[in-house]
Amino acid sequence: MKYSNSEFIVERYYRLKKWLVEKDVPILPQNGKRFWSDLDILAVGNEVHLISCKDFLPSNKEIDKVIKNLEDAEKFIKQEYGYLRNKKIKKIYVYGGSGKKSIEKAQENGIETVSLRDLLAKYFKELDSYLSKLNFGRKDIGKGKRYYIVGELEGLDKFMSFLLNNNFINDKAVNELLEKNGMDKLSEPKR
Repeated sequence: MKYSNSEFIVERYYRLKKWLVEKDVPILPQNGKRFWSDLDILAVGNEVHLISCKDFLPSNKEIDKVIKNLEDAEKFIKQEYGYLRNKKIKKIYVYGGSGKKSIEKAQENGIETVSLRDLLAKYFKELDSYLSKLNFGRKDIGKGKRYYIVGELEGLDKFMSFLLNNNFINDKAVNELLEKNGMDKLSEPKR
């Protein structure tokens, strides 16, 4: 199955936060229905996050499917994963492109909405923090400076670290999004 950009970023963001992450969680039929669906991402940490990811929502009518899917997922998780019942469950819609009415409708239905741009900035911050910990105590990298030793990384994290190391990422834009979300800036690049 092909994953969307938002699914890749959501998965890596939560894994860097050290949450347990499961992709494509089957939501089995409820009340005699014949068809099942799936939840894009289930993330378990200090809370349980049920996440629907859409790079682009083609119409405002499609948000009803997202809302229904997250409602079904919540019922299913509470029924089938009893040990998660005592944790706070949060439904989240991560979107790359979505109409204003869709976002408002999701919010009216108790769903937190997160733009892919904002989540990508948060992902960069988590990656920056994670890699800074790996470089702790190195004498050749000044405190608060960014240069990552990325040999043990794989996939998206390794590629994004390369982009950060070589200043292909617009730090100013990322830092503005982080500030908007009440987070600290990225570390400064090592020159």
